[in-house]
Amino acid sequence: MANGASEEIGVSLRQSVTEHSAAGRGDAGFMLVSNNDRSGGARDWSAALDLVREASEAIRIRDERATEMEIEHRLDAERASEEIRSLQEQLDESEVRLAETEARVRLAEARAAEAEAWLAKMHDTIVGSFGQMLASEDSAEAELRAALAGGRLGIDE
Repeated sequence: MANGASEEIGVSLRQSVTEHSAAGRGDAGFMLVSNNDRSGGARDWSAALDLVREASEAIRIRDERATEMEIEHRLDAERASEEIRSLQEQLDESEVRLAETEARVRLAEARAAEAEAWLAKMHDTIVGSFGQMLASEDSAEAELRAALAGGRLGIDE
C-alpha cells in the first residue's frame, strides 16, 4: 500500500513537472532554470511551491488512508478477538454439557444392567417355579392315569 501511494506521488510529481515545463516554454511569466544555467535569470519559484503543495497533499492523503486502515484493522482484530472469546465460551459450555451427558449415560447404562440382572433372576425364578409345578402336575397326572388304568381309584362302576 505504501509503495502504491509513493508511486502515485512520483507519477503526480512527474506529470506536474511535465505540465509546468510545457507551460513554461510558451508562458512568458514562467521559466524553468536548470542548475547549470547561472545566467542570473529570474527564477519562478511558484512551480516548485506547487509541486511541494501537491506532494504534501498526496502524503497527507496517504497518511489519512493509512490511519483509516489501521483503525479498520484494529476494529477487525477486536471483532475477531470477541468472536474467538465467544466461541471459546460456547466450546467450554459444550464440553461441560458433554461431560454431564456422559455421566447420565453411564448412570443409565448401570441402571439398565441392574434391571437386566433383576429380569434374568425373575425369569429364572418364574421358569423354575412353574417348571416344578408342571413337573409335579405331570407326575400327579401320570399317577392318576396309572390308577385309572389299573382300576385302583375306587370309583364305583
